[in-house]
Amino acid sequence: MTNMIELAKQQVKETVMNALGRLVAEGKIEAVPLPAFNVERPADVSHGDFSCNAAMASAKALKSNPRAIGQMIAEAAILDGTAFEKIEVAGPGFLNFFISPAWFNETVGEVISSGSDYGKTELGKGKRVLVEFVSANPTGPMHIGNARGGALGDSLSSVLQYAGYEVEREFYVNDAGNQ
Repeated sequence: MTNMIELAKQQVKETVMNALGRLVAEGKIEAVPLPAFNVERPADVSHGDFSCNAAMASAKALKSNPRAIGQMIAEAAILDGTAFEKIEVAGPGFLNFFISPAWFNETVGEVISSGSDYGKTELGKGKRVLVEFVSANPTGPMHIGNARGGALGDSLSSVLQYAGYEVEREFYVNDAGNQ
């Protein structure tokens, strides 16, 4: 199972790197070592599904305006075969990538066809884990924390088991105190 978010982030990086390669080949930018750049999910959805600072990170090395570099990258980018339908240049040179509805439809189709196996992984295959969680103290007052501990412990155990771990649950009675 592929993590769709990481796949999309990787596609952003590859799209930007390929666009930069085309710009070098066309003689529009110098062939110089460029620093690493970040791909993140923007807090504001109007800034796209992913945002990239490649133009700003490259501005010093390319001795150019980051917004102009961003515009060149956006124009040189080939989005066919990626999750994205468009790139916008914003602010000082952020590249905002917008996921295409077709990619969402494809992903939903994968979720539906996979059924209950969607997201399943063998991350923990062959590994054992022990999850201990506490029940309510039978000699003390009941409170929401008692239920929370049991629910969290059991949920965590189920998630680990789904990830392929051999899970042993220990739900022990907390009978210390007030005796």
